[in-house]
Amino acid sequence: MSLSKLCRQEFSDYLFLARRGWCGLFDFPAIYEKDSYANLCWTAYRAVPGGPVIALLLHVDKSVGGLPWGSVTILNYRASVEDVEIFAPLPQAQRERHIRLILRRYLHNPRYCCVREVIEYLKTGGESQWM
Repeated sequence: MSLSKLCRQEFSDYLFLARRGWCGLFDFPAIYEKDSYANLCWTAYRAVPGGPVIALLLHVDKSVGGLPWGSVTILNYRASVEDVEIFAPLPQAQRERHIRLILRRYLHNPRYCCVREVIEYLKTGGESQWM
């Protein structure tokens, strides 16, 4: 995972994926590019048993002391993969429009929760409860 990419703030929106000792950080639009590395990594666990998949949207608002600051949105991994599989094959203009709309939805309509719920999600994946 490239934390340097996050610190350089090459993008303002990233997707973080973690499962059993592996994690990846991807710029948001890249997962919608069919057969790209980000797309293949993001969709890899859709039908593979073996524990929870943690999927987060990281939105960087600003930099403080050289470190990125922003918000974290917990995603339902399965729903996210279904969305990617539907929209990745579409023409670029349609994908770009969808990416803008889905980002707006994720960032402006989050589900608020308590810290205990976040911890439970991180332990179990808790997909049925999230977005």
